[in-house]
Amino acid sequence: MDFCRVPPSGALHDLEHIWNYALPPFRIGPHVYGVGGNNDVSVYLLDSGKGLILLDTGMKELLYLIIDSIHRLGFDPRQIKAILISHGHGDHCNGAMALHALTGAEIWMNAVDEVFYRQHPIPELGYVPFPVHHHFGDGEVFSMGRFHIRTRFTPGHTPGTTSFFFTDTDEETGKTWRLAMHGGVGADTMRPAALRALGLPERLAHQFIGDCEALAGEPVDICLPSHLNQTNLAANLPENPMDYTPLIAPEVWPALMKERAAAVKAFYPDTYGI
Repeated sequence: MDFCRVPPSGALHDLEHIWNYALPPFRIGPHVYGVGGNNDVSVYLLDSGKGLILLDTGMKELLYLIIDSIHRLGFDPRQIKAILISHGHGDHCNGAMALHALTGAEIWMNAVDEVFYRQHPIPELGYVPFPVHHHFGDGEVFSMGRFHIRTRFTPGHTPGTTSFFFTDTDEETGKTWRLAMHGGVGADTMRPAALRALGLPERLAHQFIGDCEALAGEPVDICLPSHLNQTNLAANLPENPMDYTPLIAPEVWPALMKERAAAVKAFYPDTYGI
C-alpha cells in the first residue's frame, strides 16, 4: 500500500443521502476494525477481549451504518465500554450521545476540545451534547484488555486534538504490529483567516507542523486515517475485508505526517521561506 492522498468523498456534503457512500466493515489490525459505515469519516472498533472500544463516533447521520457494521462483524454494540474522541468536530463526535445512551460506555475527550466543541460546532453538522466522563492527559495510557493506548496531545486541527498509539498482536502469527491514529490532520482549519475567525492563536499551526515532523519518525506499521481519503484507504482495501495484512505499510505514516506538515507550512510562506 503506497501513500496517496485523494480528495474527500461527498459523504460530509450529502448528509441527506448518506447511504450512497456506505462502506462495509473491514479489518485493519488483528483486533481492530473500520466500522464507520461510509467512505469518508472513520470510526474504529477495538476488540480488547474485555469489552469493545470505539475510536470516534462519526456523525449522528451515520449511527445506523455504524451499528450495522458492528453487528455484521459479529459483535454486540452493547459491549462497547469506552469511547475515545479524537477531537471536537461533529463529524467525529456527534454520534457520542446516542452511542453512550445505547451502551452506557464512558466517554473520554481532551478537556480543551470539550469546550471547543460546545462553543464552535460546525453549522452543517449541528451540536449534539454528550457527557464527558474522563479527560485525556498528554502521554497518558488508557488500558483495557489487550490494549494499552498511549495518547498524545497534537493540537492544530482543533486546539485539543488527541492522537492514539498502541500495539496489537496477531495470535495466529505471533506478530505484533504498531498502530496509530493522528486525531486530526485537516489543514484548512489552520489557515490564518480560519484561526482568526475562531479566536485561536497562530501558534497552533506551528505546533502542528512541529508535531507532524517529529511524529514522522515514530515507527507505525498500520496507519489509521481519521478520514479514509487521507491515505486513499477505501481504494486500497483488499478483496477479503478481513485480511488486514495488505494494510501493513510502514511507509504510509511518515508520508502522511510530512505531507500534512508541508500543507500547513504553505499557509505561512514568510515563516518557512516558501
